[in-house]
Amino acid sequence: MPPRPATPADIPELIRLRAVALASLGVDPGPADAAWRRSACDWFGERVGERADVRCLVLGGAPGEPLLATGMAWVTYHLPGPQWTDGRRGYLDGIVTDGPARGRGHGRSIVDGLVEWLSGLGIGYIQLHASADGEPVYRAAGFVTGRYPGMDRISPTA
Repeated sequence: MPPRPATPADIPELIRLRAVALASLGVDPGPADAAWRRSACDWFGERVGERADVRCLVLGGAPGEPLLATGMAWVTYHLPGPQWTDGRRGYLDGIVTDGPARGRGHGRSIVDGLVEWLSGLGIGYIQLHASADGEPVYRAAGFVTGRYPGMDRISPTA
C-alpha cells in the first residue's frame, strides 16, 4: 500500500508515533498527558494539510485508524548560490515505523514519497538527521554523509 497524505484525523496517531520515535532514541516520552503531547497536537494541527510547504505522509489505516509509519518533509529557505539559485532545500523529519511493522519497507516508502514530493517542487537538495536505525534506509534512498558536519547549540528554555 502506498503512503497517503496525513489528515487532521491522524493527529492522535502522529503523536503516538512521535512517542515511539522518541523512545527508540532513548528519550522517555513521558505519560499520555505530558505537556509536549498537547503542544504536538497544536503543532501538527497547524501543518497537516494546511501549508503548501509541508507534507506529512502516513502508511496504515484510513484517517483516524492505527498507522504503521509516518514522516514529514518541509521546504527550508537558505541563501541562494550558484548550484541552488533559489535557496530552497528540503528537510525530512519524524520518519518512524511502529515497532511491530519494522523491516517491511514502510520507512523507505515514506522516504521515497517525501523525496518525490520535494522533487516535484523542483527541490533537489534534501537534508535530514539520521538515527543509527534509520541510516541504512536513507543510504538506500540515495542519501550520503554531508560535506559539512552538523552542529547543535542547545540552551535551557525559560
